[in-house]
Amino acid sequence: MMSIIHTPLYDNIFFARQPILLPDQSLWGYELFFRNSSSATTAIITDDYQATLIVAADSCSIQGEKLSRDVKLVINFSHKSIIEKIPYSLQPRNTVVQIPEMTPPTPNLITELQELSKEGYTIAIDDFTGSKQGAILLEYADLLIVDIKDTNEDDLEQIKCTAKAAGVKLLAKRVEDMSHFKLAQKSGFDFFQGFYFKRPENISGRKLRPSEIVKLKLFKLIEDPSQDFEALADSLQNDVSICYRLLTLLNSPTFGFSQKITSIKQAIVLAGWRLTKNWLRVILLTDLASDSKSSELPQLATQRAKFLELITLDSKHNLSPQSMFLFGLFSLLDAMFDMPMASVTQYLPIDKELRAALCGEDNIYKKHLDLINYFEEAQWDQLEQTILELGLTPVSVSRNYYDSMRWTNSFFQTP
Repeated sequence: MMSIIHTPLYDNIFFARQPILLPDQSLWGYELFFRNSSSATTAIITDDYQATLIVAADSCSIQGEKLSRDVKLVINFSHKSIIEKIPYSLQPRNTVVQIPEMTPPTPNLITELQELSKEGYTIAIDDFTGSKQGAILLEYADLLIVDIKDTNEDDLEQIKCTAKAAGVKLLAKRVEDMSHFKLAQKSGFDFFQGFYFKRPENISGRKLRPSEIVKLKLFKLIEDPSQDFEALADSLQNDVSICYRLLTLLNSPTFGFSQKITSIKQAIVLAGWRLTKNWLRVILLTDLASDSKSSELPQLATQRAKFLELITLDSKHNLSPQSMFLFGLFSLLDAMFDMPMASVTQYLPIDKELRAALCGEDNIYKKHLDLINYFEEAQWDQLEQTILELGLTPVSVSRNYYDSMRWTNSFFQTP
């Protein structure tokens, strides 16, 4: 992330993204969160913010390709940044210009919002409640963002009527559990944002299915240091879906093998144990995700895995990057299975301390998990404190977060 910006601009600059989902829980876009330089108090703030926007937008696309036409980026802009035309740093087809409802609707702001609309940018009013000030901005908006957690049903009904009359869409934020999600659906919201998909909905009597146990045991096989190619090939051949995807992947131009790969054993031998293992980790994790869950869940877990692997290499603690990759990869299994983590960890090929951290016990691994959560929830003060406690630097953490996003995107966008 940091290679294209001068180092002095990187005093505690962080960005994170949170998915925004459609009613079927497929991905609509991301909200991007930023923390600008705490020491930049002059006009350099604008340069810093603009540079960060460009980098963050690039983080949602893969190397050498533009951002997908279908993915939206919701970004909060201040009154000043809009007047200074900072939104034009990003592509209009992807960018949602988010402004707080309490932003002063000055003539200059109104003029800029009109121009942004003409250029194809989507305008969103954040924390919309229907105030007099919000009613002025509503005339120029395409989307209303409502805090579903702090809004009662009567007010939601009024907001729904207001949105319908104005011909604008509704986005529910802070959807933190299934009750919030169902309330937002009932109130006619078009988009949903929050952490509900990361938290399990308790289902009475839920147990792991045999097919799920088989896949978890397959994790143990690919993590076996003895690297038994025969045993791995035999196990994989029992899963037609995995065989097909692995052969398709390795025969793609991405790998460029000179000969066509026609068997699983040949695939493993030519690709090598390490490469095969890394890709299988993600394929298995994706298969383990419930059909009712967002596809964003395994992607988020994969990014967590890569992020932890990368920051471990910069850490003062003597931790295994491979173990930390698995730790991140498994960190959302409770949400995937709708089960307590303690019921899942018994099948995982990780040591006792990693299992304890996944179950919430406080140790050095749990501290790394806290670091990820603070990033994803944009809790910047706690993030900075945890970075210091782990002996890391803001620059390396930001770079590794960005690199983990690009790595993950490249996998999930590969045929």
